[in-house]
Amino acid sequence: MKRTLQASAVALSLLAGCATVPKPSMCFAEAGPNARSFPTPDTWFALLLHGYDKDSGANPRPTVDCAGAPVWWQDPAADECVEAGPDAQPLPPAEKLSEEDLVLETLQAGQRLVWVQTRRFTNGEALGPVALVETTEQGFRVEALGSLRAMAKNTKLRLEKVRGTHILVAEGDACTTGDEEVCRRHARIMPLRTNRFFSESVSNANRACLGAAWFPLSRELTFELPNGLRRRFELTSTLTFAEEGISVQEQVQVSDSDPAQPDVAPRLYRRAQDTRSLELADNALVGNKASLWSRMVEQQVRIGARPVPEPPIWALPPKKAPSEAPASEAASKPKAPPATSSGP
Repeated sequence: MKRTLQASAVALSLLAGCATVPKPSMCFAEAGPNARSFPTPDTWFALLLHGYDKDSGANPRPTVDCAGAPVWWQDPAADECVEAGPDAQPLPPAEKLSEEDLVLETLQAGQRLVWVQTRRFTNGEALGPVALVETTEQGFRVEALGSLRAMAKNTKLRLEKVRGTHILVAEGDACTTGDEEVCRRHARIMPLRTNRFFSESVSNANRACLGAAWFPLSRELTFELPNGLRRRFELTSTLTFAEEGISVQEQVQVSDSDPAQPDVAPRLYRRAQDTRSLELADNALVGNKASLWSRMVEQQVRIGARPVPEPPIWALPPKKAPSEAPASEAASKPKAPPATSSGP
């Protein structure tokens, strides 16, 4: 009995000692009061990128995050899932990083989401380390870390909570080039498991892949039918987060037109809508069905329709001349407009 009491006392003393141990972090950077109040883009680049040199501003190659993990991403391929991830090729990496490569989102006092875009793709996406960062009395502490690939224009980051698990949501625009710019919004979601943001595909209950955790909120695609007509699909979707799960509401409008009669307005062919649910399981996102979009597109492929190539999306953005004054958090990225709806 005496030994048990002694063991309990030791255990309690250890627990009391643990309460005084600083909260563990993945990465940490010391910073003075001025740097903590007015961090520059270089502050975030140096915090999240292993090997970043503030003097040269060079984009380190290969990209490794501050915890030593390679910054890497792979979406599911067409032969692995019902719906493949977005089709895109990487663009040559920029030689130097600038404030155009930085996305900051303040969640609450002293807590930010930070994304450094180190590589871009032909569809308007960018890839780079993303982190949940807290400001302390000594500097900046990374509480969670991962690699994020998402649309790079007008990007907004936020955290949602489902069944006690935080989910990173990254929304951004893909914009066509040319005389008339058309932008369409997309979202990526990444569950936070322990202290890492994970890119998890959506699977069914049997763990067969349904598609990437990539959700076009606005999307268009035109098919050329075997009879010569053109059939255009327009998607509008909405993501809703609740404690019990995630719901994806999809609306698709389909219209036909005749290229031989360009003056005749397109004729409405059909409208469809559906809602699918996603749940957070152990190390997986589980969906109850494939997306409405993938099911409708598959029908067109079966009847012999051919997709018409879409206009090009994006090239490397122009780099701004570095400012003499430290860039403010508000100036580092423009505010994103609300998602527009083009469906019925």
